[in-house]
Amino acid sequence: FGAMKGAVDGGLEIPHSNKRFPGFDKDAKEFDAGTHRDFIFGQHVSRWMSKLLEDDEEAYKKQFSKYIKLGIGSNDMEDMYTNAHKAIRNNPDYPKKKDHSKVKPKRW
Repeated sequence: FGAMKGAVDGGLEIPHSNKRFPGFDKDAKEFDAGTHRDFIFGQHVSRWMSKLLEDDEEAYKKQFSKYIKLGIGSNDMEDMYTNAHKAIRNNPDYPKKKDHSKVKPKRW
């Protein structure tokens, strides 16, 4: 949904409904853009990180080991996504992958 939201915000015409995005309240039939923004910037993950750290530190360390290794805490999520969005805007070209077609597989 985040990719489609970005494409629509970028000007592409994609048939969609806000009812499918996080932040739509089915009972009130209203869309809350702030809730949707929180999901885009990983605030739901941030809240989960904080709760898991309080409840079960071992599970936290296991589930978020890469984040811990990179020094990313629950308070760093929005900055991480803000920087990622900024880097994409600065250079939206997809990096080319190495050509592995000429590499011979090892035979064991």
